[in-house]
Amino acid sequence: MPYLVATDLDGTLLRRDFTVSDRTRRALREATNSGVQVVYATGRPPRWLPEVYEATGLSPITVCANGALTLQDGEPLQVHAIPAETVLEVRDILTRLNTDFVFFEEHWRGHTLKMLAALPEGEVDEVLAEVRTAAGHLVEPTHSAFDRLLIEMGPSGVTKAFALLDLRAQFWPEHTLIAVGDMPNDAAMLQAADVAMTVTSGHPSLLEIAAEVLPGPEQDGLAQLLERLSKVP
Repeated sequence: MPYLVATDLDGTLLRRDFTVSDRTRRALREATNSGVQVVYATGRPPRWLPEVYEATGLSPITVCANGALTLQDGEPLQVHAIPAETVLEVRDILTRLNTDFVFFEEHWRGHTLKMLAALPEGEVDEVLAEVRTAAGHLVEPTHSAFDRLLIEMGPSGVTKAFALLDLRAQFWPEHTLIAVGDMPNDAAMLQAADVAMTVTSGHPSLLEIAAEVLPGPEQDGLAQLLERLSKVP
C-alpha cells in the first residue's frame, strides 16, 4: 500500500530548537528510499525553509504559508495570493475590531501569501473566533502558536488541505494520505486525510480529530511512524 505522509514542521517534526534527531533524519531518508512519499506542510514562509531542509536532510515538495504556495526545488507548483484590495479591507475591518492589532504581511515574488495580525494580550482561540466572524468571508484565518497571539490569514478558501489534495490528485492518486500536525492551521489537513494524526502536545481541537496520537518531536514521534511505514510491504 503506497503512503503519502504530509507532516507539519514546527512542533510536529521539528523540536523546540528547530532541529531533529539523528533517528528522525534516518527515518526520513529510509522512508523515502522505501517508497513513502513525504511532503512538508507548514505555515512557514519560503524564506524559512532552507534551514529546515538542512536540519532534516530532506527537501521534498513543500506546502508553505498554510497552502498559499507549493514549492518543488525552490520553484512554484502552485501560488495563491491575497488581492491587494482584500489586504486593505481586512486591515480596516480588524482595526475597527481592535485598534491594538499590529499587521504584517508575507510576500513572495510580488504575491501576498499571508497577512498576520498580532495583539499584545488576549486568548488566541477567542481572538481567532472573532477574526473569523469579522473577516472570514475575505481570508482564511488560523493560528499556529500557543505562546503568542498571532492570527495568520491566507487567501480565502486556501488551506494546507486545499494544496495537499491538489498535489495528491496530480501525483499520487492511489496513495493513502496520512497527515500529521499539532495546531489549528493543521485542522483542515487532518480532516481531509485518510488517516489523521497529531502529537501529544497538540492543540485540543486536533486531539479530537486525530485517529492516532504520536509522541512529540522530542521523542521522535514522526520517526516512529515512518519506521513503521517503511516496513509495510
